[in-house]
Amino acid sequence: MRTEEEAKYDLNEQIFELYDSGMSVENISGRLNTTVDYVNSVLGNVPVEAG
Repeated sequence: MRTEEEAKYDLNEQIFELYDSGMSVENISGRLNTTVDYVNSVLGNVPVEAG
């Protein structure tokens, strides 16, 4: 049985994969049945590489 932490990690990985594929935050939240605020918070916690 998966732990809550594993489930959260899997959800976050799905968010990153969908966002990287070009899907909008709104579409990601609808597809994964989570809130736009949650998707934005996950994406906002990613360190951005300076280019």
